Amino acid sequence: MTDDIVRATASDVPALAGVLASAYAEDPVWSWLMPRDRDRDRRLRLLFTAHLSQQIPAGRVWTDEDRTVAAVWAEPGAWKLPAAYLLRNAGTLLRASRAQLPRTAGRLLALEHRHPARPAHWYVEYIGTHADARGTGRGSAVLGGLLERADADGRPVFLESSNSRNLTFYRRHGFEVREEMTFRSGPPMWSMWRR
Repeated sequence: MTDDIVRATASDVPALAGVLASAYAEDPVWSWLMPRDRDRDRRLRLLFTAHLSQQIPAGRVWTDEDRTVAAVWAEPGAWKLPAAYLLRNAGTLLRASRAQLPRTAGRLLALEHRHPARPAHWYVEYIGTHADARGTGRGSAVLGGLLERADADGRPVFLESSNSRNLTFYRRHGFEVREEMTFRSGPPMWSMWRR
């Protein structure tokens, strides 16, 4: 793995929750899940804090030395969140989603049902660069380091993009769109594979 990326630790949670909140602030799906209000940034940070706190002890969160990028990366067979995680974080999800909880839960369940079981694959659950660091190559460096790991393992990598503007970025890293996923409501998403 390249020297440009480091495995996140528990002390990184606040900074990386801020990175992801910044990265997804203008995202079409996240804007639909959490419509703008004066409290939206805090609610996004709350959600990402809970998720990062779960994933960091499992060694699934990577960043750069300056903590401007956050990537949640699951190894083959470990992409599904356990029911205990969902129960433990139900209160956080309710506080963050508020009236949009049914919408948020519905989208999460739909994505889980559509997630491919085979072939065994690495999963890019989230990757985001803080708005202040976009265009600096840091996101590419972190993703590239993770993809080196998948290449060494010989397994494909899967992700869902929630923003059509990011498709070019992923294509530069060898991903191909396999499906434009539409849902009963809300913006589409794109499933992408890198073999």
